[in-house]
Amino acid sequence: MPSRLILAGCLIMNDKREVLLLYRRDHDYYETPGGKVPLDKCKNPKAPSIEELGKSAIREAIEELGSDIKLAEPEYFGKIDFTIPDGREATANKFITRILSGKPRVNEPDIFSKFDYLPLESLDDYPISPDLRLLASKIKKYVKKNKL
Repeated sequence: MPSRLILAGCLIMNDKREVLLLYRRDHDYYETPGGKVPLDKCKNPKAPSIEELGKSAIREAIEELGSDIKLAEPEYFGKIDFTIPDGREATANKFITRILSGKPRVNEPDIFSKFDYLPLESLDDYPISPDLRLLASKIKKYVKKNKL
């Protein structure tokens, strides 16, 4: 078992420069839809491909937001190393996408209490996950540059 968790998540954007985030009950903060990458299903478990990471991110987002949503092809945004609240080291791989059809819902109410579209400009004003806090300024610059 690797000492570092490998995670993949989706930055689901809308046309108002907002990102969809789930509010995680046990950590009292918002985080991107996503989760652990099943390394045992990767061709090279020590170095999963961008394609494998992207599929994992989309799969997790659909599990958490409902199977009736359809997401756009994910675009790799980047990765960040951070420490999760329980002290474990992790690498979060993020992908930018948007909802093409369907309505998101909280599909795992035992973990998440709600979801919200939060404005990128004021993301720092909300309780957000450590990886998201580290990436916030990079996300804002990317969205502004690409006019998303």
